[in-house]
Formats: sequence, C-alpha cells, structure tokens
Amino acid sequence: MPITLSDAVDDLLKRPTQDPGRLDTLATHCIEAFAREGLPGVQGGKANEVGIRGLGRQKDWDLAYVLAGKPRLLISLKSILKNLAGTVPNRLDDLMGEAANVQQLSPEIVIGYVVIVDEHEDSKRRDGSTWADHFESNLRKIAIRKAPLWNQGLIEAAWLIRINSSRPPGQRISHVEDMDAKGTTFFKALLDELYLREPTLKPSPALNNL
Repeated sequence: MPITLSDAVDDLLKRPTQDPGRLDTLATHCIEAFAREGLPGVQGGKANEVGIRGLGRQKDWDLAYVLAGKPRLLISLKSILKNLAGTVPNRLDDLMGEAANVQQLSPEIVIGYVVIVDEHEDSKRRDGSTWADHFESNLRKIAIRKAPLWNQGLIEAAWLIRINSSRPPGQRISHVEDMDAKGTTFFKALLDELYLREPTLKPSPALNNL
C-alpha cells in the first residue's frame, strides 16, 4: 500500500524527538510521489541521508536524485513541532544558506523544501499573523527560482504541511484536501524545472497513458 501523508504525520508524532529516522515515512511518501510522476530512483529515507558536496562544506540532504554522478534534485525535509516563534526565523536562514552552499558548485540544481508545522503549538505575532502564516509567506518569496532568476539562496518549490497534534491519529492534517493539492503542486513544480534542465529525463507521453 502507498504511504499516505497522514501515515507520515502519524509516524512522526509517535517517535521520540531525538530519533534520526522520524521523517523516514515522509521521505518514503515523497519517493513514491516522484515515482508516480515518472521519476524513479530518488534516493534517501530510512535514516540514509545523501551527502552532497557544496562550496563551503558537504551537506547531508534527505532526498536526492543523482544523474551520471551529479546531483540534479535535492529535497530537505523538516518538522517544527515546538517553539515556532524561536525556530521559524532560524529555519529560513538555514534553508537559504544550505541552498546557496550547493548552488555555488551546481547552479542548475533543483531544490525542494518540505516542512511539517504543528498549528497546536503556534502563536500570534505582533503583526497579527501566526508564525506558521509568516513562515509560509516567506517560503513563497524564496521558492521562485526559475531561469533566468537563478539567484543563489532561492529554491524551486516549498510545501508547508500544517497539522494539529492534539487530534487523533488519521485526522491530524489541517485542511487535508488543501494540503494534498499543495503537495501535487510542489512535486509538479520540481519536476517541471528538472525536465527543463534535463530534457532527456522527461517521460514519454505514450508511457504516461499506459
């Protein structure tokens, strides 16, 4: 059976905070989604991060698609389940720094960011918005990297998954249809950019109709 987004959320919440494999099920969900969209062979999951060399240092990425020894697609998976007010600003800085580090050596690389945010732990900012809203708004500002706008530190797509940990298993995703739709948009945006940069990877329309 395919791993659903709800499965990934429930698995995350039942694991200890220190568990290095707490996002493995989310990784599997993403790998399966890429395969359904015609891109098999995405690596990662099962606590096996993929080391990718950047200009300043090597960075372990949660998911990677490597072609002829070079990374072509990288995905970072994160969760923010506590202290959104203190964590969100750091997450934005970390993401842009990690992206720029690898883009220095491979400017053509496609980068995606998936983050699960617990609205049960959210709070209001001084401007009246919540920290989850603020985070998603800023992710939209940096998830705009398309030719010719290949600025380092930007990324190609982001997917913020809102959950509520106070709800019972199977019902924790907020606005599940909206989250699924945003996931579909996320995977399509990444693959559209990947196929533009690597046209030989694009599946044949005839194969898609089989």
